[in-house]
Amino acid sequence: MSVLRPFKADDLFKFNNVNLDIWTETYSISFYLGYLARWPDLCLVQEAPTGRMMGYILGKAEGHGTDWHGHITALTVAPEYRRLSLATNMIKELEKISDDVYNGFFVDLYVR
Repeated sequence: MSVLRPFKADDLFKFNNVNLDIWTETYSISFYLGYLARWPDLCLVQEAPTGRMMGYILGKAEGHGTDWHGHITALTVAPEYRRLSLATNMIKELEKISDDVYNGFFVDLYVR
């Protein structure tokens, strides 16, 4: 049984099996650390029982005043763990946190 848990800074040393996939957009270490510092509750990791990273989601809260929403910046699942609804579950958790913590009206995702 896998676990969905907060993304930690030392996970940056464990995510090569996810990030080396040709479909995954990668960022600089400072980019990941910036998200972890600013929106730690919107950065999540799906981890296998062995400790291997299965996927992750990075999100942020955007808006002003009382008009806030969540934004998915990065969402990826390692090729060997695809088709298990891991991305769906990570998105649902990010939606819940966006609503509960930031009173977000919706969550968006832009695909390049």
